[in-house]
Amino acid sequence: MEDCAGEKEMKEQLKFENLVPEEKKCLKCGEVKPLTLFPKSRWHKNGIHTWCKTCKNAAVTQYRNKEIGFLKMKYYGFFHKSRNRKCDFTFVEFLAAFDKHKSIYGMKSAWGPGPDHLEQHLPITMVHEGKGKIGQRGGSGKGSKRIPSNLSVDRLDTNLEYTLQNIIFIRFDENRRKNSTTYEDCKIQIRLHEERFKK
Repeated sequence: MEDCAGEKEMKEQLKFENLVPEEKKCLKCGEVKPLTLFPKSRWHKNGIHTWCKTCKNAAVTQYRNKEIGFLKMKYYGFFHKSRNRKCDFTFVEFLAAFDKHKSIYGMKSAWGPGPDHLEQHLPITMVHEGKGKIGQRGGSGKGSKRIPSNLSVDRLDTNLEYTLQNIIFIRFDENRRKNSTTYEDCKIQIRLHEERFKK
């Protein structure tokens, strides 16, 4: 698919000599490396990606740190890898819902007193800032702090499915607090608050 002329010649020569190559040239960085340093790929004829692992990982990290890449990873990872979550909307609709959220709240959580009091809403982070060690969970290089995303896609009403009308963009810590209460509990708390403080 992404074969260059030299790679085609090498394949023909290998067919003729019936040998298996031990090294390959990365089409991204141009270095010749052992095959063990190339990721496997079902999309390439020989089963090996044309970029080395280092180049591929750097490109994936760069893409995921962009808003569109991060949201695509969140959408497909959240709705399509989990069998118990039903999703009735496309990624384009999901992206439009996030754009609407940003037009109202900016890069702040929807969980709070409302758009008139945005200073009381907590900020949302989407990308990994800093230069922590890539490929190690929770690991960071000396002197370089890595901040993971705190964006969480949740249901406003946990009794309903994930629909465009029912999803909200909040922080992960707010989502965990919210999970320990029900929608009915919230309504009771609001009613009690209004009875006691708003007279």
